Amino acid sequence: MDDSNNLKKARSRALRYLTYRARTLKELKEYLLRKDYAPDLISQVVSEMIEYGYIDDSRFAEDYITYRKPRGYGRNRVRHELGLKGIDREVIDEKIADSFCNEDDLSIIKNMLERRYPAEGKIDEKWISRQVGFLKRRGYQDSLIIEAIRDYKLSD
Repeated sequence: MDDSNNLKKARSRALRYLTYRARTLKELKEYLLRKDYAPDLISQVVSEMIEYGYIDDSRFAEDYITYRKPRGYGRNRVRHELGLKGIDREVIDEKIADSFCNEDDLSIIKNMLERRYPAEGKIDEKWISRQVGFLKRRGYQDSLIIEAIRDYKLSD
């Protein structure tokens, strides 16, 4: 009787946790572990959530990329963040390959540089260095950053 009660509570907690936003398999397992449920109970609840389609790491990765990419984040940062969320490396690589292309990234980088043009209108090494750091933190590839900076300097 106690086991079925614990199972119901764990199910209820998992469902409530999943209603706020989409979660990964790792996030759900860690949440239930923090709530002190037994590992065998956690695996049973997690497998039910997967069976019902409430947990799908592939769909989560697609949605996450769809959310982060328009906000100016590059493939390296998105790859890192998905890895931290426990998404499988193969799934990440597949979804990144489907969603990102160098031409789009280069266009986004150039637009970002245009928006960040210095107020005094003077492009110097300090400004370029700051933009490179900014773009690297955003997760863009070094080769694309160099190409965009070179094109940007030549146009001025």
